[in-house]
Amino acid sequence: MTRQRLSREQSREQTRERLLEAAHAMFMQKGYAQASVEDISTAAGYSRGAFYSNFDDKEQLFFELLRREGESIDRGFERILGGGLTDPHALRDALAVQYSALYRDDKCSLLWMEARIIALRDEKFRAQLDSFLEQRYVQITRFVEAYCHLTGTAPAAPPREIAIGLMALCEGVSFSYRCVPHIVDGKTAESVLAWFLKASIAVAAPADQPPAAEIKKAARKPAAARKKTLPAA
Repeated sequence: MTRQRLSREQSREQTRERLLEAAHAMFMQKGYAQASVEDISTAAGYSRGAFYSNFDDKEQLFFELLRREGESIDRGFERILGGGLTDPHALRDALAVQYSALYRDDKCSLLWMEARIIALRDEKFRAQLDSFLEQRYVQITRFVEAYCHLTGTAPAAPPREIAIGLMALCEGVSFSYRCVPHIVDGKTAESVLAWFLKASIAVAAPADQPPAAEIKKAARKPAAARKKTLPAA
């Protein structure tokens, strides 16, 4: 078979993808600071010229990796929120399953951790990270609001605060899973993430259901007295 010749645009896209893959591997192996443009170009099989034809600098490439990973994560939540589920419990549980797997599936979690440390010492990098984080918070806030809209439930806290908390928790659990897996193993990580997501978008009890304290109090009363306390079925 005759090998199909790539168009100029296809060739450029292939070069870009290989550079991104090589950069991810280099950042994971050496860290952002130690991985040079030369390292990345060589690992991808290209020259420095090819690198600078696709990216302005190493920082731009780094944030492109984070952006792509964020979009990949978003698509998973978009599928669930757009999948037709409206029952609050079923939708919440589906979101919890998706969220609780992020500690394992997020390919850029270590890059996120390093980005935070770099930002503490590099003002220019911090400004870029701040802008990127704001975009992530806005997107996650929209997901929380979409859940509330679909289910007709009120958020347990301001949606933006829930978004910030969920993102911070996922980063922390992912870090612990990688650093002390004998303490925070996969089962523990999933359980913690699922529990906190469900708690943060808790489904309110039906309006006609008495508070839990009243139910417990009524349960201690004789049967005759209980009939007067509890609403009729």
